[in-house]
Amino acid sequence: MKTAPPLSVQGLSIGGEPLSFQVQPGEILAVLGDNGSGKSLLLAHLSGHLRVPPGSVQVAGRDLHLALAEVGVVFQYPGLIRNMTVFENIALPFLVHGLDLDGELQEKVRLRMRLVGCGHLENEEVHQLSEGDKRCVSLARALSGQTRLLIADEPVAALAPAKKALVEELLVSLVRTGVLTGIVVATQDLDFARRIATHILLLHGTDHTLVRGEDAAQNEHCQAFTTRNH
Repeated sequence: MKTAPPLSVQGLSIGGEPLSFQVQPGEILAVLGDNGSGKSLLLAHLSGHLRVPPGSVQVAGRDLHLALAEVGVVFQYPGLIRNMTVFENIALPFLVHGLDLDGELQEKVRLRMRLVGCGHLENEEVHQLSEGDKRCVSLARALSGQTRLLIADEPVAALAPAKKALVEELLVSLVRTGVLTGIVVATQDLDFARRIATHILLLHGTDHTLVRGEDAAQNEHCQAFTTRNH
């Protein structure tokens, strides 16, 4: 029996031609587009913050709103609670689902911190962190609970090159090792998208282009997007 893809989108209206695409197991889809192209609107649909009609969004073969516990979201601005520690921020999704903070749960929180390289920050309050560290903590929080599909909005924007490389490596590793079944990441950085993505979805005007990551450099729409954003 064929396994349902981590994400399947059919006929989703984002202001132009209806969008239909799939993210297969182990894939990363990068969504690019100019301001006003519909990137944020698309991510709002995929993360469950907007209702879908017309169109449908399925996660592992189920309606998105029946599978929201399996969808983790990293926002462009981390949205962490400033006066709480890193550990407390990452534990929040577990607590929201009514789980007790026992020894087993504490180890799950620490595992996620180690996974994204912020284990040494466990007792630091969020307001003391650099922007790069806040991004990593936000990612660890998004991996809490039952997350299998990650939706990330501009996860490397304004990061220093070394921290950007770390986040890139982490995202690829999460799908390569099976921690996540798939990732959708919105970005304005085509070079970043080409380095991590198996496929790139470019929103432009009332149309869209879906290409393999390795083919983006030769695609005329991607070339035009790069010219506009440099």
